[in-house]
Amino acid sequence: MRVVTYNIHGWRTAEGEPNLAAIGDVLEALDASVVGLNEVFYPQVVAGAAGPALEALAARLGMHFVFGPCLRWAAGHNMPATAYGNALLSRWPILASSAHHLTAKEEDKEGLLASLEPRGLLEGRILLSSGQTLTLYVTHLDHTAAAARWVQLRVARTWLVRDRHRPHLVMGDFNAVSRWDAAEPPPPGDRAFQLIDAMEKAGYVDLYRHFGSPGAATFLAGDEPARIDYLFASPALLPAATGCTIWGAADGVSDHRPVLVDLDLERLFAG
Repeated sequence: MRVVTYNIHGWRTAEGEPNLAAIGDVLEALDASVVGLNEVFYPQVVAGAAGPALEALAARLGMHFVFGPCLRWAAGHNMPATAYGNALLSRWPILASSAHHLTAKEEDKEGLLASLEPRGLLEGRILLSSGQTLTLYVTHLDHTAAAARWVQLRVARTWLVRDRHRPHLVMGDFNAVSRWDAAEPPPPGDRAFQLIDAMEKAGYVDLYRHFGSPGAATFLAGDEPARIDYLFASPALLPAATGCTIWGAADGVSDHRPVLVDLDLERLFAG
């Protein structure tokens, strides 16, 4: 199984041109089995598709899909065309899914998130050919404030903890950097790396760190390219991981590079 996480920049390139067809080209070239997408607008229609872009992409790839909106809307009204969030696509059936909002008031006593763009955690459970199931989580944390990301991660972990003893994967754009990628050792008490530290202290394994080399970038815009897109394996899933790569051949399609991991699930479920 090949799993890809990819921030697609709202169906447009960094220059603002439609990128639906190019995203399809990238995912076909990667031969992805499961894909987590960030910055998805649904049911938005874009150039190159007669209907919603997400549906067109899933149809082209022959995949099932679910969408996890970050916005709430009035009951009884259809989802607005400008709704945004995360998506999960899979070659295997998606048995169940849920979109969790990362705005719980009890975790945000200072009201940090009230004025910020809502964020979410999409949970999906897929049914594998073996009859086993695998749970995947897709998220995209705030890009403006480290304190807001910290609150969002605490909220997300209230959902993630339910799977702590089961194989699962957490992926997406965390808008945070790892101290492992730092050119120089960070000073004591430096909080710039707090978010990724917290994921690792919770037992998650940064799969690119496990297989790759420090200093690579997944986000190319801005003054300093950085690695902010991650695939985190739970300890129970780690034995299935055989390699993790940042895909540089997609530069120009989005302002992010896709990250992929290969999983040998037969090895995992053999016992």
